[in-house]
Amino acid sequence: VTNGKGKGIVVATGMGTRIGRIAQLIAGDNGGAQKKKCLCLPDMSANATPLQNSLEKLGGRIGIMAIGVCVIIFIIGVAMDRTDPSNPDSPAWLYMILIAVTLAVAAIPEGIPLCVTISLSIGCKDMVSKNVLVRKLAAVETLGSASVICSDKTGTLTEGKMTMVN
Repeated sequence: VTNGKGKGIVVATGMGTRIGRIAQLIAGDNGGAQKKKCLCLPDMSANATPLQNSLEKLGGRIGIMAIGVCVIIFIIGVAMDRTDPSNPDSPAWLYMILIAVTLAVAAIPEGIPLCVTISLSIGCKDMVSKNVLVRKLAAVETLGSASVICSDKTGTLTEGKMTMVN
């Protein structure tokens, strides 16, 4: 924008902005002690990047869908009295539990974290080739989720006028 008037709504300031989040990730500041989420596991949700939050939601949805499909297949298999072809005397429910657990294990997408890490590493490599210093991979991901950054070379927001005001 080079001319005109406009109104803006401030939605975050300081460390609450995307740039503040990047600074926090680079500095390694976690904002205090970690909360306990489950027994001895620390709650890392305060330090989670937007991509990590999205992947966690995706994993939850895939898990719920996989459990639903496995339950449906178990019910249909027991209703149709499907038995083990190698052992026809075994009960149908036992064979269908084996099938349902096998399907649940196969539905876990263990390749997603690897693909995300490789993609972020390629992005870091491209940034390094353009002389951008990248210290932490999480900072690259957070910077990638920012859609607009308005600042000048000193990091302050400007109006586009070079005038002195008393």
